[in-house]
Amino acid sequence: MSEHQTLSLVAEMHARDMARRNYAADVSPEGLTLMDFVRQADRQTLYSSFGTAIAIVDAETSAADVLAALMSDPFNAENVLRPGFDHVGIGAVEQDGRLYVVQLFARVEGQLEQPLPVNAGAADSLRVDFAEPGMTPVSWSVSDGSGATLLRGSGERIRDPHGAGIEGYLDLDVAMGMDVYTLRGPYVRVN
Repeated sequence: MSEHQTLSLVAEMHARDMARRNYAADVSPEGLTLMDFVRQADRQTLYSSFGTAIAIVDAETSAADVLAALMSDPFNAENVLRPGFDHVGIGAVEQDGRLYVVQLFARVEGQLEQPLPVNAGAADSLRVDFAEPGMTPVSWSVSDGSGATLLRGSGERIRDPHGAGIEGYLDLDVAMGMDVYTLRGPYVRVN
């Protein structure tokens, strides 16, 4: 498993936010998931799977006991042990005698050849360097936070034929053999 800079950045940010606002969850009080934050921060990476593990322990807790605290929750343990993840980011913040620990796990399936600007248009490319040979792009879509499709198309350019100015999360459907998978990419505003 490799460390991933964006996952570490978001894990640290979330640990700091939990400490500052005194909560423990993988969703912010405003309802944004950690995957939402990753997609807002990372302009190139395409993810197929994502998971979290969160623990709050006494600041003097040993590393072994932090791991034990993480593994005591079945949801956390499943993500820590999941063999499909290939990248991790870890954030830890100490405040008021407590240690807030956030681990983010992901499977990275590719990278856009160029970072996708937040304000994307027809001139911005969706060409991908896939992690697995044999992956073929099928289509792209932009979805809202609940997963509802707002815009769909094909090819290497994002186009909004109605000029409605939508915003959401880029998804790429890719074929590998007879199967089609959805890869999750950056947050984007389509002009």
